[in-house]
Amino acid sequence: MPATARQRAAVVVAGLLVVLSLGLPWTTSSQTYVPGWMAPSMCIPTADGTIWCSGSFLSPGFMTGSAALSGAGSVARVFLVGALVLIVVAWVRREHRWLGLAGAGLAVAVLLAGLTALGGQIAACAAALLLIYAALSPRPPAAA
Repeated sequence: MPATARQRAAVVVAGLLVVLSLGLPWTTSSQTYVPGWMAPSMCIPTADGTIWCSGSFLSPGFMTGSAALSGAGSVARVFLVGALVLIVVAWVRREHRWLGLAGAGLAVAVLLAGLTALGGQIAACAAALLLIYAALSPRPPAAA
């Protein structure tokens, strides 16, 4: 557990940001609509005075590509959950060295997902900065 109240607050806010980033979008949608087409029927008069019509054909459109993914559906979820576990371990065992690893894991998650500056990635970057702050800020001297 971090020593000062400011460090504890940074760790709590970072944990909440990691949980929030699991639900926020991490990738944009690459779905495109391929429109369908229609072959209309064709009618021609015949020699006996009747009209012959061919059948028409309708092809429906379809979607191709992938939908937008949240943090829970992207490849970054492994590192997000891992960072959350490291935050809990650091809090319970009162060892701040795990916080730096959690911050580095969040940075790797952002790099793996690709830099798109969406809400989930921004929340994860903010959490990484808070965790690195809490890990690297000086500790008060221990009481003798």
